[in-house]
Amino acid sequence: MAMREQNTRNLKTEKDGIVLLRRKLESFFVPTKEQKIQLYKIAGIDFKRFFNAIDGVISNKEKFEDIKTTSDFNFVEIKTTRSKTVKKLPYGVFFGITKNEEDLFKSLDNYRLCIVHVDMDDYILLDYKQYTSLIASKRTQYQVTFHS
Repeated sequence: MAMREQNTRNLKTEKDGIVLLRRKLESFFVPTKEQKIQLYKIAGIDFKRFFNAIDGVISNKEKFEDIKTTSDFNFVEIKTTRSKTVKKLPYGVFFGITKNEEDLFKSLDNYRLCIVHVDMDDYILLDYKQYTSLIASKRTQYQVTFHS
């Protein structure tokens, strides 16, 4: 299979995961760029370094304007799957996580990893302690780009 086909399928699965979370979690939303900048400011995060390290937000406030502190919301990084071998979340799930995502996860109390199984119509939110306790194996992979 061509790499581009796999990327397209992964993006579709991620979009399906966002739709599932919006349907199941009223408080979940995907922030605009301006909202993300504001939330990063509240959390004291470097937007340029971590701009792509979250996919959404769970807020315990009715309106975005009411978010004032990090206790008002959780950052959410979504990992989606359609794996037939996964029978109960999060067990048996395989995914990639960037160094930036993991660095942010480790440093923030209000960061959650959300594993979404699109075909099971289910999700689970994990904090950093839960995440580290579930790791069976982990390896580093480098991404390389050659000069043009």
